[in-house]
Amino acid sequence: MSNEPVVNIAARVEEQRVGRFAITLLAWCFIVVLLDGYDQIAVAFAAPALIKAWHVKAGEFAQVFGIGLFGVLVGSLLLGFVGDRLGRKRTIIYGSLFFGLLTMACGWAASLEQLTVLRFLAGIGMGGVVPNTVALVAEYAPKARRATWVTLMFSGFSVGAGGGGAVSSWLLPHFGWPVIFLIGGASAVLIACLSFVVLPESIRFMVIKQRDPRQIARLASRLDPSRPVPPDAVFVLDDETRLTRTGPCALFGGSLHYVTPLLWVVFILNSLALHFLQNWLPLLFGMTSLNPERAAQAAMMFPLGGTIGALVLSRFVDRHGMTAIVALAVLGCPIAASLGIEMPPALLFATVFMSGVCVIGTQFGLYALAGIIYPTTLRSSGVGAAIGIGKLGSVAGSMLGGVLLAMHLPIGRLFVDVSVVFVFIALFSVMLGWSRREGTRAPQPSVS
Repeated sequence: MSNEPVVNIAARVEEQRVGRFAITLLAWCFIVVLLDGYDQIAVAFAAPALIKAWHVKAGEFAQVFGIGLFGVLVGSLLLGFVGDRLGRKRTIIYGSLFFGLLTMACGWAASLEQLTVLRFLAGIGMGGVVPNTVALVAEYAPKARRATWVTLMFSGFSVGAGGGGAVSSWLLPHFGWPVIFLIGGASAVLIACLSFVVLPESIRFMVIKQRDPRQIARLASRLDPSRPVPPDAVFVLDDETRLTRTGPCALFGGSLHYVTPLLWVVFILNSLALHFLQNWLPLLFGMTSLNPERAAQAAMMFPLGGTIGALVLSRFVDRHGMTAIVALAVLGCPIAASLGIEMPPALLFATVFMSGVCVIGTQFGLYALAGIIYPTTLRSSGVGAAIGIGKLGSVAGSMLGGVLLAMHLPIGRLFVDVSVVFVFIALFSVMLGWSRREGTRAPQPSVS
């Protein structure tokens, strides 16, 4: 054994050049989460046509949205843990097949009850795909570029979610509401089938789980074609230890004792702010002196600023970690508070754009940091749990606007109250950063 050549996979990942392998991985995962984002939002674009076709009230769609979101929560938690057992590749493929087929089935739904059940089941698959794609990309990315790679990949989700509007406006008048579900579902099934060939398994996962050495050798050669892998090589990771505990309780073990709950709190708070602004900005702006067209245009600046800001800020997250998240929260507080102040349209557009940079930029940064915080044996579980628990904030944020409006608060006061959330995001982010630093100084966990 001592004479066998040793190949350090961690070094290969760190020293790789961005070439065909890395670009293909990022592009393919971008497409996977693009379809996930499209299919998650598809029902919102089909809803107006369904209301007319089924003669139901708009308010009755709240159960469809809410139950679908709960399905995403369940999938994030459940398939996150499955990904740490079966592997990232298989979980992504089976999750995509699952939600693709069920999204297609939505095209044949005949009632609101049927649609609700189908959206819950599809949500389980959708929720499971995201943490596993984050884990897969994070495990192939050099540490200095992990946040950038994850952000580039995950921007596909925003593109898919926004693209649903273009698809519906183009095809819905000609083919009716089922086409929205059929296109999204069929595309997800096709990509899932092609992923058996195109998508690689995580090489870190395979080394830790001691999977097929020949496949590890092929992947190692693709990472660095200039260095052939000896046929009798032994593969190691010198930057990780194998934890003795890998179940759900391991998320709270050792140095993660405080890190995991703090990460969950930050996810919940930022998801609350994100979904409040995303869902209520058009309505709240419409209640001011803005005409409906201007209100819609101003609200559109929020996702635009978020997507652009996340891509620009990803390098800062790589370099500064939690400090970048704290800075975004501190900046977001006065920006969010100012949204209720009457100002010229150009200034309002810029302010909404910057609020998107802060809130959605933080959300993207949290996805990347979750992929960095956890070791390979817990990465899908950790990311999935954070995303799933964060959905509690999504639900709260979606409901918060109605609660505040019922209190008959002035619009300006309403935004000031919501801006307080950013104070807590900054506070808990500081605590999270401190806990992570303390954890790195603690003794390493035992290995098996």
